[in-house]
Amino acid sequence: MAMINPDPNYRDPEFEKKLNFEKGSIDDIDIFNAPPPGHSLTDNPQQWAWERPSIYSTPEDAMDFIVDKIEQPDTEDNFIKLMLAGVPVEAITNTITFTGFSEGYWTPDIAEILKMPVSMHLIGLAIENKIPATVFNTDPEVAKRRLDIPDDQIMHMMSERRPDMYESAMLGINAIENIPLENAVIEGEEVGMPLIEQQPEMSFLDQEEEI
Repeated sequence: MAMINPDPNYRDPEFEKKLNFEKGSIDDIDIFNAPPPGHSLTDNPQQWAWERPSIYSTPEDAMDFIVDKIEQPDTEDNFIKLMLAGVPVEAITNTITFTGFSEGYWTPDIAEILKMPVSMHLIGLAIENKIPATVFNTDPEVAKRRLDIPDDQIMHMMSERRPDMYESAMLGINAIENIPLENAVIEGEEVGMPLIEQQPEMSFLDQEEEI
C-alpha cells in the first residue's frame, strides 16, 4: 500500500493536471469535453484497483493493517500534528478509509465499518498526547441550530398556507402584548390571585361546634 497521506485536503498533482486544462484552450472552453454516460463500461475490466477483489476481506484484518501503518513513527507524528492543528478526526478517518478502498485494500462496506474503530484509535492517540482533538467536521450543536426553522419563517409560511390560523395566532399575540401584567385577567381572576376559591380559616373550636 502506498503511503497514506494524512492531509485530508491533499490532491494528487498528476490527477489535477488531467482535470485542469490550459486557460483559453478548446478543451477548457468546450462544455461537452467530458466522458459520455456509460463510458466506464467500455474500459477494460479490472483496470482499477477497486474493480478487483480486495486484499482484506474482514474488518479485523483491515484494522490491523491500518494500525500498523499509523504506528509508524513518521506517520504517527504527522497525525498528531494534524490533530494538534485542529484537523477533525472525522476528516482524517474519511481520508484513510477512502484511500484504502481506492487502492483495492478493502470494499466500500468494510470502509464504512472501519470508520468507528479508526476514529477511536485516533482519539486515543490524541488523549495519550494530551491533544484537545476536534472529533467532527461540524460541531453537532452548530449543525442542530442550522436545522432549526426560525419563528419568523414559520409565521411567514403560515400566513401564506394557513391564513386563518395565522390571523388567530396574531390576534392572540397582540392581545398578550397589549394587556398590562398588573391588569391581566384570567377567567375572572387577577394574575397572581389563586384560581381556586379559598375557604375561610376556621379555628379548631369552631370545627368542633359544627360537629
